[in-house]
Amino acid sequence: MRLRLLTLAISMLGFLPLVQAAAPVTAAPVTVAKVQIIPDQPPFALTLAQLKQWSPQSELASTANISHQPLARRFVAPLLMDSHQDQRAKVLYAPDGMNNFGNYLQPQPKFNLYNFSNWAQIDVLNWFAGTADLTVQIPARPWVDTAHKNGVKVIGSVFLGIAQWGGSPDTVEKLLEQDGHGRFVQAHQLVAIAQYYGFDGWLINQETDLTAVKDAQNQLVKGQKDTKRGAELAARMLAFMQYLTAIAPQGMEIHWYDSMLADGRVRWQNVLNEKNQQYLQQGKVASADAMFLNYWWNADMVQQSAAKADALGRSRYEVYFGADLWPSRDAQRAFSETKWLDWLFMPGSSPDKHTAYGSIALFAPNVNFNFSGESHQPAFSDFAADAKDHRRFYQTEQRLFAGDDLNSVVVDSSGWAGLSKYLPAKSVISSLPFVSSFNTGQGQHWFVDGQATGSGWTDISVQDLLPSWQFAVFGSAKVAVNYDFDQAWQGGSSLLIETTTAGDADIPLYQTQLRLGTNTQLRLVFQPKTGTAQSTLHQVQLYLQFADGHRELFPLTGSAIGDGPWQQLQVALPKLAGRELARIGLQWPARPQTAAVPPSFRLGQLELLP
Repeated sequence: MRLRLLTLAISMLGFLPLVQAAAPVTAAPVTVAKVQIIPDQPPFALTLAQLKQWSPQSELASTANISHQPLARRFVAPLLMDSHQDQRAKVLYAPDGMNNFGNYLQPQPKFNLYNFSNWAQIDVLNWFAGTADLTVQIPARPWVDTAHKNGVKVIGSVFLGIAQWGGSPDTVEKLLEQDGHGRFVQAHQLVAIAQYYGFDGWLINQETDLTAVKDAQNQLVKGQKDTKRGAELAARMLAFMQYLTAIAPQGMEIHWYDSMLADGRVRWQNVLNEKNQQYLQQGKVASADAMFLNYWWNADMVQQSAAKADALGRSRYEVYFGADLWPSRDAQRAFSETKWLDWLFMPGSSPDKHTAYGSIALFAPNVNFNFSGESHQPAFSDFAADAKDHRRFYQTEQRLFAGDDLNSVVVDSSGWAGLSKYLPAKSVISSLPFVSSFNTGQGQHWFVDGQATGSGWTDISVQDLLPSWQFAVFGSAKVAVNYDFDQAWQGGSSLLIETTTAGDADIPLYQTQLRLGTNTQLRLVFQPKTGTAQSTLHQVQLYLQFADGHRELFPLTGSAIGDGPWQQLQVALPKLAGRELARIGLQWPARPQTAAVPPSFRLGQLELLP
């Protein structure tokens, strides 16, 4: 496809038109006839017997699941330049049942599979899964690849089930096996697996009552407890945790879930206290890198936990307060229970200044995918069953971070305010080239240069770096920003901006730390939505905002690409060489109420090339 030169005269800005666009992005075609998600077998799920047998040369391992994507360096991306948000608190994201959602290694022939797009808002993805037998749950490479591209760590799960649901002290004892030198054999295996596949650690989710007595059929023997064995196994579990944490290489994280006491009983504490502190820190010995607290806490327990972490000599940000978002349960029900978020932050000297008491572990945030609704709460989306319901699927995830109004700029005065009220986004965009087609990693078609081929697909490994804030709109105009799957330039989606009222708008898209060079080139592919006049679209400006706050503006006026609706803005930026680019966004001024229909348009691709 031949590309015509930019016709707009922009010499007054000192920029030069480009002659050539970047080569189109392609992706591996879908080669499987039906969805192949593997929830309950290697390489993703292992019994403890298989864990002991595992080696890179065994049939239990898979080179196809190895991630070679390094963990990107992150930096804080505050939406407001004078923000006082707490930059130290972290967010762990734990969809419940990742084995059922994400265990694939190649593009899947279905659009409406589970997906995630708000990487800038989280720090750790926990591959939360497991059964009483399939104890070890290993993340899938496509998810690790994309998490790492966004600077997000991924940790697997070791799940030791509740006794009445199949968990057994015998199973736990297999995990705690030691060799003749006292080394914990399975601890070395866990480290080896994480290193081999390229992910970042483990959550040890020990929920088995070690005093329980089971019969030959693994059924609970009611009225019987083996307290001696329970205490012995609990002591070995603590030693195992300290050993695993000690041998884990730098950068690998070992997390412990708040459940078991020193006598082997399971009694969720919901607070860091004298009964569970040893599983985070025992004297001078670290037992874990972090603790995931159970969900039934209140404001006082939050403050007590922070104080206890301080007393132990540990960072309070290594304590993750669990938030169970599933509406069928009554802890932190998504969007209807809201006080818990405020409890986690200490009010500051100004309305936007808060200090976190700890970090946050979001459990079961997959409410946007497979929660089918109940009498007190209708389903948030039907995307799992109905591919047409993609907008509600994506907006529900966005709501978790941006609040009920889906706008990270506005702090909701009531209802759910969103995590972005308290915590800043993070970005990884610090080197050129930077290219994004706003591709979420799934689509109704695969698009190449705006041309649709094939049918529905999902492969999160080809997801682009998506906007740092999803989404943020300053100004008086009423603007909706969404991913659009009907039209795209490359991949499966574009960014659709729809304006319904007159007024000004400023839509920040990406936070960057980019040093522009003498040959840096800018290219934006866009198209007006049907009904938007070209003259109206010309009022929209792409802006490059630099570290000193200065903006360079580029009106959305460009040349057509072939015979289709897509257009491109192309410029070279030699006069900006040496400057540090901090933000990329869109803006337009206020217009009289009598003006033409407000601008609505799609962004297909954004490029900054060295």
